[in-house]
Amino acid sequence: MPWGLGRLEWSWNRPVAAALATAALVGLLAAVPAPLIPLATGYRNLCDRFPVLAQLTNHLPPLPMALLLSLVIVALVKGGVVGVPQLVRAHRFNRRLAGLGRPAPPRLVRAARRLGLHGRLTYLDDPGLLACCYGFLKPRVAVTAALVARLDDEELLAALAHERHHLRRRDPARYLAIRVLAATAFMFPVAAAFGRLLETRLEVAADRAALAVAPRGALAGALLTVLSGPRLPSAGAAELSATEARIAHLADAPVLPPIPIGTAVASLAVLLVTVAAVVDLAASTHLIEMFCPFCRRV
Repeated sequence: MPWGLGRLEWSWNRPVAAALATAALVGLLAAVPAPLIPLATGYRNLCDRFPVLAQLTNHLPPLPMALLLSLVIVALVKGGVVGVPQLVRAHRFNRRLAGLGRPAPPRLVRAARRLGLHGRLTYLDDPGLLACCYGFLKPRVAVTAALVARLDDEELLAALAHERHHLRRRDPARYLAIRVLAATAFMFPVAAAFGRLLETRLEVAADRAALAVAPRGALAGALLTVLSGPRLPSAGAAELSATEARIAHLADAPVLPPIPIGTAVASLAVLLVTVAAVVDLAASTHLIEMFCPFCRRV
């Protein structure tokens, strides 16, 4: 399958608006850098204390460094605000699944042994339709009684093979990392679109692994079954779910999630404004000294 950037679509949404607001704020700080003075002064004092760091000032003076550090701090805070709750929810979800495990029926045991999943399978006596890979350090595959009852032998094998691929690649951890990195790079909304592309590639790769052991129709049937009924909410898990890209892949018409043009333009705007602001601050430090005597050391 050819993997590119996907098709482009126009869009205007909150991430795009946030990115443009970031660009405007960076431009404002370049024009009125007074809020950067305390951080720039602290950075300069640190360079005075550790001469090795002083070499950095030969390439990037304190004021533009303060601007970049401010953006990095905001990005890390945003990543933590998103990542920590997701990690907590995933941990709770994993513990919940581990506590609900029941002895698997013989048909499921046979399918699991065929795929080498025996001992790494969690059988849930639940009416929801769910097959997922969960856990970060020692991932396992979970499947509900309702889903097992709805699938025939080939469909069950396809669903388990899909999740086995997620297990082998430790995809639950990959999903969490992708989402946290996308949140950290929120100033560049195109990062979220790339995150969706990466998640789609993980799912399609798992489908390819499933097709190596089960017919295409069996995997399609498992996907349709999952869509047809209630499902368990799953946090922090790589689950058997249906998306446009996966259905198109099964139909031999591969597509990728689109990259909205608005997110690409907004991301480029933030990058260009930031570079321009850094260059301007690096070239105009002497202007700060004209109206702020406290900043002479900066």
